[in-house]
Amino acid sequence: MNGNDTHTGPARRAPQWLGSAVAATLACGAGGAQAGEAKVGDTTLSWGGYVKLDVLYSSFSEGEIAQSTSRDLYVPSTIPVSSGGGESYDALDFHAKETRLFLGAKTPLENGVTLGAHIEFDFIVNQGNGNEVVTNAYNPGLRRAFITYGNWLLGQDWSTFHNMGSLPETLDFVAFPTDGTVFSRQPMVRYSAGNFSIAAENPETTINSAGTVSAKNDGRVPDLMARWIAPVGNGGNFGIAGVVRQLSVDDAGGLDATEMGYGVSVSGKLVLGPSDDIRFQANWGDGIGRYIGLGISADAVVDGNDIEPIGIAAGYVAYRHAWTGKLRTTVTASAFQADNDVVLTGDGVTKSVVSGSINLLYSPVSKITVGAEYRHAEREIESGADGSLDRLQFSAKYVF
Repeated sequence: MNGNDTHTGPARRAPQWLGSAVAATLACGAGGAQAGEAKVGDTTLSWGGYVKLDVLYSSFSEGEIAQSTSRDLYVPSTIPVSSGGGESYDALDFHAKETRLFLGAKTPLENGVTLGAHIEFDFIVNQGNGNEVVTNAYNPGLRRAFITYGNWLLGQDWSTFHNMGSLPETLDFVAFPTDGTVFSRQPMVRYSAGNFSIAAENPETTINSAGTVSAKNDGRVPDLMARWIAPVGNGGNFGIAGVVRQLSVDDAGGLDATEMGYGVSVSGKLVLGPSDDIRFQANWGDGIGRYIGLGISADAVVDGNDIEPIGIAAGYVAYRHAWTGKLRTTVTASAFQADNDVVLTGDGVTKSVVSGSINLLYSPVSKITVGAEYRHAEREIESGADGSLDRLQFSAKYVF
C-alpha cells in the first residue's frame, strides 16, 4: 500500500504483493491495477492509478523539522541530531500527495514487435509552492515516462540497479525501508532478454566539499548497469545487480577530477508458505551514495585537487505474514553505514542509520486497503551526535 506497491503500468490486473513481482520487474517494473482499457485503431490505451490519504504523527527527539517532504515520508538524512541538548518536536500531518495516475499505450506493429508507452505522475515528488493554509494544492511530478519496443526501453523508469520484486508492503511512500534500499528513477536506455537486463543510465555525481554536499551534472559517461533476476519457488525471486560509474566534477573553482565508482546489490523474495514470505536487499560499494537511501551519503568527497569515492553498506529484511485473506502484517529492519574519511568530510556527515517498522493492513474488498504503521529510526553523525524519529502513520487507499 506504499508509494510503489502498485507500480502502475500497462495492462496489469492486480496489486503484485500477492504474487511474484519478477514478471513486473522484467516488464519495466510495471505492475499494479488494470483500471481501464480502450481500443483506438490498432492501439490499446490503458489508464488507472490510486487515491491515497496519509495521516502521520511524527516525533523527532532532537529538534524541529519544518513542513517539507521529510514530514510526508521517511527521509533518513533529515532526522535532527544533537549531543544531548535538543528538544523533542511533535507534528501531525494530513496529505493526499501520493495520489497517482498513469496512462499507457500498446500497438502491435506489422513486423511482429509491440510498441508501447507509459506515463506516470504523482503529487509528492514535485510539490512546488503548495501549502496547507487554504487549498493544499500541489504540482504533479513526473515519475516514469518511457517507450518500449520489443526488448528495448527508452525513457525514465526505475533504475536497473533496483529489484522491484523485493518490494515489501508498507505504508510509507518509499515502500522499501529507505535507509537500506536502492532507490532511483532516471532516464535510460535498457535492453532486457529473459532474466537479464543491461542499461546505460543518466550520470549524476554528488560531492562533499568541506562538509557541504552538492550535485554535479558534469558527467560525460553514462552509469552502466547489469541485472539478473530469476524466479525462485512459488512466487519468489532472487536477483543480483551491479553498477559501474564515472564520478565527475568540473567546477568554477578549478577542480576537474574523475574517479570510478561501483556497487553490487543482492535482493529477493523467499516464499515460506501460503501466508508468509521474507523480502531482502543487501547493497555495498564505493561511490554509489546517490543510489542508496535517498542520498544519505554523497558519492565522493573532495581531496585537494582530486575526489575520493565514499564507501557504503546498506540493507534490509522484511517479513510478511497474512493473518487472513484480508488482514496482513509486515515487519521490517534496515541499516545504513558510511565509511567516511572524517578529515575530508568533516564530522557533520551521517555515519549510520538504523530503523524498523511494523504494520497492520486490512483490505475489506480487493481495491481498498486501510492500515496503520509504526516506525522507529535512529541517525548518528560522525561527531557522535544522534537523534531519533518515531512515527505513527494511518493510510487509506483506493486503487482504480
